Amino acid sequence: MMNNRLFSTSLVLSAFTLILFSCHKEEYSPIPATTQQCGILISFSDGNNKSLLESSEFVAGISTFGNESQTQLPHTVRNINGKLYLSLVADLPDEKNMKFSGDQRQATAMTEISLKVKKQKITLKCYFKYRDDSKPPMPTASKTSIILESITLDRKTIKRNGKTVIGGNLVFPLQIDSKGNLH
Repeated sequence: MMNNRLFSTSLVLSAFTLILFSCHKEEYSPIPATTQQCGILISFSDGNNKSLLESSEFVAGISTFGNESQTQLPHTVRNINGKLYLSLVADLPDEKNMKFSGDQRQATAMTEISLKVKKQKITLKCYFKYRDDSKPPMPTASKTSIILESITLDRKTIKRNGKTVIGGNLVFPLQIDSKGNLH
């Protein structure tokens, strides 16, 4: 009788433990590093090269979602030198998804942002480079950096260079055609 009770109790505890750990969702953990160069400025224009961000109705129909962090990404409209941009910070890569060099001082990674404009959804692929300039044994966030190097949509890629950066933010132009498709 006692053995049956002990067996039943251990079976219930084992089942409870199994359920508890199988339901545990892994935590999103971006690598600690300076992120000043992870901003994105997106311009939206129509076929006549007119900014669509002037319309509050158009802006209200925009949502940005980080596929790595599984969260809505906050965004605002910014006026920079008379031009309107949708401003947001790229979804940073989770540390476990980064590809490190042999000495662990450099890494690359890619994340995706789901951008919805009204009913159309596109995926922006964001490519990052991580660098650790601190001295071993412990990296310090002030000497590590992660930089958004490029953004890709389909076959269109914008790489970081002097012409594609404003204030450390990578500029990505989007155009909406007469059918409402983003390019």
